[in-house]
Amino acid sequence: MIKKIDNIQELLNPWVNNIPHKKICNIKLYISKIKIGDLFIILQEKKKSKKKYIIKAIKHKANVILYETKKNKHGLCISTQFHTLIIYFKKLNQYIHKIYERFFNYPQKKLKLIGIIGTYGKTTVTNLIAQWEQLINKKIGIVKNLEKKIHKSKYNIYNKDLNNSIQKKLYYLVKKKINTSIIELSSNLLIKKQISHLQFESVICTTLNYNNLDGQKNMFQKEKIKFSFLNRKKIKTIILNGDENITHFWIKNLKNKKIISITTLKTDNIFNTKYWINATKIIYNTSHTTILFNSTWGSGNLKSSLLSDFNVNNILLALANLLLANYSLNILIKSSQFLNPINRKMEKIQKNNSPLFIINNIHSPQILYRILNSLKNYNYEKIWCILGYEEIRDISERKIIGNIVEQFSDFVIFINNHIQYKKKNLIIKDIIRGSYKKNKFFIFYNIEKAIQFIFSQTNKYDIILISEKEKKVKKIIKYINIILKKNF
Repeated sequence: MIKKIDNIQELLNPWVNNIPHKKICNIKLYISKIKIGDLFIILQEKKKSKKKYIIKAIKHKANVILYETKKNKHGLCISTQFHTLIIYFKKLNQYIHKIYERFFNYPQKKLKLIGIIGTYGKTTVTNLIAQWEQLINKKIGIVKNLEKKIHKSKYNIYNKDLNNSIQKKLYYLVKKKINTSIIELSSNLLIKKQISHLQFESVICTTLNYNNLDGQKNMFQKEKIKFSFLNRKKIKTIILNGDENITHFWIKNLKNKKIISITTLKTDNIFNTKYWINATKIIYNTSHTTILFNSTWGSGNLKSSLLSDFNVNNILLALANLLLANYSLNILIKSSQFLNPINRKMEKIQKNNSPLFIINNIHSPQILYRILNSLKNYNYEKIWCILGYEEIRDISERKIIGNIVEQFSDFVIFINNHIQYKKKNLIIKDIIRGSYKKNKFFIFYNIEKAIQFIFSQTNKYDIILISEKEKKVKKIIKYINIILKKNF
């Protein structure tokens, strides 16, 4: 059973001596959240601000106050009010992640961690591994959206929330007796000290390349960050998407690393790695996808209800991680048919002879291109696109999206609920402006009428991609289901 180190004497013992015993309930970084008995930590504040915070923390009955000092050593002074300990600590920023690790009693040591990095596919691979584990009656923890916890301040380069969110989440996973956890890692998180101190059983790289829509400078910077992270000693195994152009370079330069390469429709083990999986044949169908593969662990056929070629990569990446954990290949093959699409990520709606609706509510140019381009693998008569546009603020991005939907879809629907809102009308005009076939674009001012129009113009051989924001998606699904109940 894991227990917090809940007294300040033991917590700071490696760095500060002669501290009296004092119980602490929690660590708090915001003055408004302090409760009786907490340890309050002050980071990178001016002298006047520190004094104000110290006075307020004492009034809130914090048991201990820890703040950064420029002095040459750590020290201690005891306030007379409420018996609050006030401790000054040299270079506190550099030690804060270690303090959190100690406070939560090193939860990472009791967990096997799986890291997932990449431009696209992180959430899908995370979900697939979790689903697969559940299908074979195993528990797994998931840690995601860490970047949303980041406290942004133009004065404070240090992230106040990130330490707490990582260690706290891992601590509660250990308390629930979970021994394996997946962590989704963005490029921004990879450079944080809190991440660099974690030990990973494996790290999966979903996608490494970027298409022309990303700036070159940004592209090379992200590649450098990812490579630097993978080159750390604290990663046992790296699982790479071998369909990316950069993979050969990475395998060559990641020396003394256990690497598993994942490829589709290549010569078996083209990178000559010890561990590998290669899809030898892929049969696409809107009801399911069949993946025939060879691998270090043997060969077989996977059946999946997930759509698109990029989900083939995602399934194989998840498979590699589970094979690495010594799960039976036969059991994984048999259970693959029960893997479901993720909510709002290539989610399917179809009934009897109705057209196929595919929902993906993220509609950046890169993702829209990947999705529409992947649909060419299926037999269809027409592709329709219900396109969300309200969040496309960049004018150049609007033009790119216009070109993408014109090239890869037959008809495009815009649903504008606010006729009088000039900015939204301008966005639609910007998207359409560069198109040659303007008669393929339709604008509706009512969701119900838009859905009725689509049903009147389509049949069971058509695909309708819904790339809208969540609020509209819910309403669109509502009207789709109403019509499906009545007519199919």
